[in-house]
Amino acid sequence: MRKLTIAIIMLMSSISLASAELGVKIGVSADLGTFSTQGSENEGGEVSKKKDAESLVGFGSFFFEKDLAFLPGPFARLSVGYSYVPHDIKSGTADRKDTDLSPDRAGNGTQDVAIDQIVQVDFSNFNTLYATLNITDWLYVKMGTMEIDLTTNEKLGTGSAYGNTSLDGSTIGAGVHVEKDNGLFFRFEVNEQSFDGVTLTSTTNSANKVTVTDLDGTTAKISIGKAF
Repeated sequence: MRKLTIAIIMLMSSISLASAELGVKIGVSADLGTFSTQGSENEGGEVSKKKDAESLVGFGSFFFEKDLAFLPGPFARLSVGYSYVPHDIKSGTADRKDTDLSPDRAGNGTQDVAIDQIVQVDFSNFNTLYATLNITDWLYVKMGTMEIDLTTNEKLGTGSAYGNTSLDGSTIGAGVHVEKDNGLFFRFEVNEQSFDGVTLTSTTNSANKVTVTDLDGTTAKISIGKAF
């Protein structure tokens, strides 16, 4: 998070210094897409079956950019930008029934007991720092780095509880840009996004861990903004 914050501050400083020279764009966007991942829980050395999950996700964001037209040659076709999602993104709720060994009521050994495993995740503070390259006056490609905070909201019959964390990722995409004489512009993008996987240790039992593999998604983005 610290590295991305420093980069954002530097970007904002460069834009504030150069805004008098124009080349600044601001706008809002709406994204819709699907994300998929795979996860498993290691409970005291016993690994649960890996489970695939896929969900439809929608979110809004705002962004600002500064072109690098002052650079020589093809570098003048570059722009740098920052986007932020100002709201939480909630995942769907996943639940399943497992069995766990527990002492029987008579105290004569153990018995299988059905337990509920319910998990829901919130994503927040979704930051993206990116660069675009204009291939033509209306076609561009885009790549960037992302960071997002993950808050787990689980209710596990095993008694395990997992803390929160941050995920780093990358994005690559392409889009079309249509701009009017008054600076009003419209965009349509398609992006491939991928966040790194993570392993979390239970705060109630260090022998229990949950592992989530890479979180990958494809989104379509529509934007409207103003160039200055």
